[in-house]
Amino acid sequence: MAISENNEIKSNLLQCPLDNNDKLFFTLMDYLNNLFMSNNPKDILRFYDFFENRDQLIKWMMERPKGNYRIVEFNNDENDIIVVIPTIDVNGKFAKTCRDEIFKGLHIIFVESGIGNYYFNYAHNCNAGIKKALEYNPKWIILSNDDMYKIDDVEVLKKELSKIDNYLVNQVFTKPSLFHSIPAKFSKPRLIRPIISAIFRRKEYKNIFDSLRITLIENKIEKKFRVKYYFGPLNSIAIKNGYTLISFTDFGIFSAEYIKKNQGVLFDDTFINAQEDHDAILKFFIDKNNYIIIDYKIGDYIGSSLGNSIDRNLRDIAGYIYLNYKWENKIPK
Repeated sequence: MAISENNEIKSNLLQCPLDNNDKLFFTLMDYLNNLFMSNNPKDILRFYDFFENRDQLIKWMMERPKGNYRIVEFNNDENDIIVVIPTIDVNGKFAKTCRDEIFKGLHIIFVESGIGNYYFNYAHNCNAGIKKALEYNPKWIILSNDDMYKIDDVEVLKKELSKIDNYLVNQVFTKPSLFHSIPAKFSKPRLIRPIISAIFRRKEYKNIFDSLRITLIENKIEKKFRVKYYFGPLNSIAIKNGYTLISFTDFGIFSAEYIKKNQGVLFDDTFINAQEDHDAILKFFIDKNNYIIIDYKIGDYIGSSLGNSIDRNLRDIAGYIYLNYKWENKIPK
């Protein structure tokens, strides 16, 4: 096992010096981030109220620090396939399952963010793990969430990838789960979308009426910041027929050559823990890159690491705002 600390911890960690009155003070960045990362939905609504328009919000997202991480490796002599796994705790149950069961025998690079990481940025941490993986000159880089479970043995994965030319194929999808490798579309919503969303997410709230109320609040924020396009399953009736693709979400396999062509970066780290995967897959399909689907299956526990909650759903809107900013004039008609 190898451990390396990143050099970005320095000023990115929250600093709270004391003034002469022994009162804590924060920068405006800290204050807004505190609202954004709050577990209280009212604080997150105050965060969105602070900005007058989309450009102001995106400027804040771009300037937001990227948090800290450390690299922890479990490696062997085989580096053709390297698995990059972002995790809160490398010794946690999910991370242990990944290294002892799901990906046992493969070179694994954990990117550990730690608990309570004030400026945590998933995209930035994934890019850091991918950059480390590229140092070993692999053929394939697998990016996986830690909250997965084993279905097929890792030998099946290795056998399937050994059949593919990583110079000709840029991305590999597996058999679909409930949350990854599934056909999806990116398009404008139908008028019925708030009702469909409220029904789909009703278990997160006390009742269907609370679910609908929160969904309408979210739609009001999205309208203010000019969100016009949404992702949804291919069979979704909540959004219109639009641009189609395959979503990798929490498990993706990429040719190292493809990532090198993108300057060694997979995700745009302006995104804050939401929609960075959708942004990456939109770019992949719009650029008409080659992909293949293999006979391998892995399962996922949806929301086990970060959970599903009202506050998380509200934070996710920022990702949609930036996603729409990037792609609203580039989606093929």
